[in-house]
Amino acid sequence: MNKIKVLIIPIVLFLIALVIITNLGNVKTSVKKPMPDLPDLIFEELSYFKKEAIGKKFNNQKYLVNFFASWCAPCLAEHPTFMKLREKGVIIIGINFRDDEENLNEWLNAHGNPFEYVIRDEGDIAFELGLIGVPETFFVDGKVIYKKVQGPIFGDDIEEFL
Repeated sequence: MNKIKVLIIPIVLFLIALVIITNLGNVKTSVKKPMPDLPDLIFEELSYFKKEAIGKKFNNQKYLVNFFASWCAPCLAEHPTFMKLREKGVIIIGINFRDDEENLNEWLNAHGNPFEYVIRDEGDIAFELGLIGVPETFFVDGKVIYKKVQGPIFGDDIEEFL
């Protein structure tokens, strides 16, 4: 029995190594699932501060849609990037995700408001876009999402967008 194990184990290991080596050159390409367009709900909701719907204001423009919350530490880390982008004229729509209204106001008063529009979301918009968590940023042209960044973004993530 031991002689059989001594012979079988090296043969099995050799076969595993052979399979791995022959598949190293076969790079599999995966087809990315196309990203959805922004849901109409974003454009129909009333902006928290302006009390108006976005409508079709950005149909022919590039802009960012950022999910954030006052309770989110990574959101605070990326916030200075958004403040600089606002100064450069980049349009950012903020989606305040499951946040307390008072905390939202205090957070934006303390750190500044880089958002052209702020929409409060209890989960409907997040669900339609497949949100993983905050922060999450969508790079949009018109209504078409062409890039999504999960986690905080910084200057390097934006350069190709501008």
